[in-house]
Amino acid sequence: MGNLNRILSLALKPGNEYIRTMLTRLVIFAAVLFVSCILIIIGLGFLVWSSFLYLTTLLTPYAAALYSGLIAILLAGALVLIVSSLTKSSGSKKKKKASAGATQFENANEIINEYPLESGLMAVAAGFIAGSSPDSRKLLTELFISLSQSTSD
Repeated sequence: MGNLNRILSLALKPGNEYIRTMLTRLVIFAAVLFVSCILIIIGLGFLVWSSFLYLTTLLTPYAAALYSGLIAILLAGALVLIVSSLTKSSGSKKKKKASAGATQFENANEIINEYPLESGLMAVAAGFIAGSSPDSRKLLTELFISLSQSTSD
């Protein structure tokens, strides 16, 4: 938890306007992503409901509900298959590149065992920030470099 506090205090210092801007953009991005996910869920609910109402004109209400649910499940399964097939190919390339640099972090396991909560929170925060935009990856790199320089002094 101390490392997270150190990162936030570093980011909020008066000289780090770029980091503060990136954090603001990250918060706005997360809020917009949350609202859009809620709207997508509502829209999918209306889609299933409208398909149910249409199918009740052709079938009994029980059969219409069954077919509406099955169609929704099939669409969700197809979407999961498509996304997993698209992400598998890029993941194997990244694993090969990452295995070459794994020797640099030999003592990372010791640090994770010593500070499990802090390392987990840092991994979640870094993953979320790195996935939000290419600029945030650059920001994370600069932040980690400045942290390593300040801790080595």
